Amino acid sequence: MRKFISVVLVVSFALLMMLRFLESGFLVNELSSNYYILNSYTEVGSKNIVTGIYLDYRLLDSIFEAGILLVSVAGVIFMSKKDEKVKGD
Repeated sequence: MRKFISVVLVVSFALLMMLRFLESGFLVNELSSNYYILNSYTEVGSKNIVTGIYLDYRLLDSIFEAGILLVSVAGVIFMSKKDEKVKGD
């Protein structure tokens, strides 16, 4: 039953992400791309636009994504060790 619920959740998430991707016009947003091209050097000081976006505009977002990933992995490891102890008894 657990596996079925997990599969349903994963498939639902994948379908929602695909719908979101299709609705967004294949992620083409000229307003934001033009803004970054025109203003990234003056605001960030980086000649590389990708580095400027990643390290300045999205720094906190990236830090929180890494934190969420760390907590998720720790939770999975904790739950798998607990299951091993139950199976061993």
